Amino acid sequence: PTGPPKSHSFTTATSKTNNTSKKLRDPPTSRMVALPPRLNVKLALHEEVSSTAILDEDNNGDLSTSHLFVEGKITAQVSSSDASKNAPFCLHVSGAMISAADITYSNYCTPVNNRRNEYSYGSEIEGSMKYEVNIPKSKVERCEVISYTIDAKTHNMPILVQPKALLNNQNKCRISVQIRSNLGNHGDLANFMIVVAIPNTVQGSTLQVTRGPGTYDNIKRIVTWKIGNLAKGKSNLVSVEAELSSAVAKLLVDKKSTLKDAVIATTNNKIIQEKVTFPVLVRCSSDLDQISDLSLDAMDLDSVPASIVLQQTRSFRLLHRVGK
Repeated sequence: PTGPPKSHSFTTATSKTNNTSKKLRDPPTSRMVALPPRLNVKLALHEEVSSTAILDEDNNGDLSTSHLFVEGKITAQVSSSDASKNAPFCLHVSGAMISAADITYSNYCTPVNNRRNEYSYGSEIEGSMKYEVNIPKSKVERCEVISYTIDAKTHNMPILVQPKALLNNQNKCRISVQIRSNLGNHGDLANFMIVVAIPNTVQGSTLQVTRGPGTYDNIKRIVTWKIGNLAKGKSNLVSVEAELSSAVAKLLVDKKSTLKDAVIATTNNKIIQEKVTFPVLVRCSSDLDQISDLSLDAMDLDSVPASIVLQQTRSFRLLHRVGK
């Protein structure tokens, strides 16, 4: 007679099932990798600038080159997803003008490359500096990290100023100033003001403002126009008229001369341009632009990884002078 089934077949099947269940219940052995902290960095660059236009002897006679002196500062405001501390970051400052800059850094900064790139500004080759910036968690407000001064020449001014003096009739001169806002500006210019000093070669008592909302101070002999805003790419023309001084009037060629009218006009206007010279001061500001070519960037350090989110603002106040 046949006996009962062999038990080892059942035991073997159970053993395989138990081993399979054990493998499914084993926890994964891979390690979790922590993400770097998020670091929000807000950089603000502000410049106080005084500049003087230099006569550019080109075909148009435009005053397109300026000698400028810049006093600037860079502030940083930092917030981190790490509740205990702010990660340090690398501040990268670059631009052709950096080789002409005198830079002072605060206690929050440590230079990363101690040797400034040795490029002359005239060559317009970009230089750069890097700083490690470490702002404590307790500092929630903006902190000044860098201040600088720059003494340089540039063609890239936010405005172009064109003053002119022309003979209006035999005894009267027209002084005009046209200002054009650079089309490359990021925004409009604000707090715009034009000041013209009236020379002694015209009679101040006869002066009349002929264009623009100007006011004349007879004691100081200056005319002031408060324009307000000037949109980028737009221009503004202001002018006055006044009688010439007797000394200058005597130099002019009389219209009764036998010379042709065109020759008389050219000769007299040349005399006016030589004798009626006047300085022009222009004040303006911007919350969207800067005068220098310095460029800022923020990045994480190799030794301290962080996810950098950067915001930047730029602003300036300008006092620009044209003429002597």
